[in-house]
Amino acid sequence: MSANRKPLTISKPGLLLCEGEDEVKFFNAWFSELNITAVQVIAYEGKARLGTFLADVVKLKGFTLVTRAAIIRDADEDASGALQSVEHALTHAPEDLRHLSPKIYVLPGDGKPGALESLWLASLKGTPIEACVEDFFRCAENKGWRPSDIFAKNDKARAQLWIATKEVPNERFGLAAWHGRKDTDKPWMQEKWVNFDHTCFSQLKSFLISTFASPG
Repeated sequence: MSANRKPLTISKPGLLLCEGEDEVKFFNAWFSELNITAVQVIAYEGKARLGTFLADVVKLKGFTLVTRAAIIRDADEDASGALQSVEHALTHAPEDLRHLSPKIYVLPGDGKPGALESLWLASLKGTPIEACVEDFFRCAENKGWRPSDIFAKNDKARAQLWIATKEVPNERFGLAAWHGRKDTDKPWMQEKWVNFDHTCFSQLKSFLISTFASPG
């Protein structure tokens, strides 16, 4: 665990591990909407640290409470490679974690390249802002800018540009999911930025429910 973070304590029977703090905020908002309260979402702070994190997480106070676990990571350029990477890390994880048979989900799903932001952008297709975002990047390319060779980075940039059109343009992506779901007395929090009922979230929603809300 990072020396800069407060010591973690596990207090819930469900454990969802994801890449970073933005994902933690995003999934916490979603679990709140789903009324799934028995899941703790923890960041393993980057895919390169997953193996080390899995070795350490079983040492956390309260880990013996965990009965269900899942790991989520971005596909980036290669969904198959991302899945194999997580599976490899799990084969070297402590038995206390492996016996839980953690489920794995590679974002955005369906074997596609990308990240969590890619899934969110899919929910915005057909909106006026989507066209504006694409126009911006086309204009930038015409002026000599070149997109990243990494697919997911381009979608992250598109997500940030979409956020830049809002009243709080410096908002972090992870807080996008909380808009319209808490602090609704604040005008800038009243608009819902993420529609979890959109069909693009259906597969991931089923994964979360089957892992953490279904009996068994």
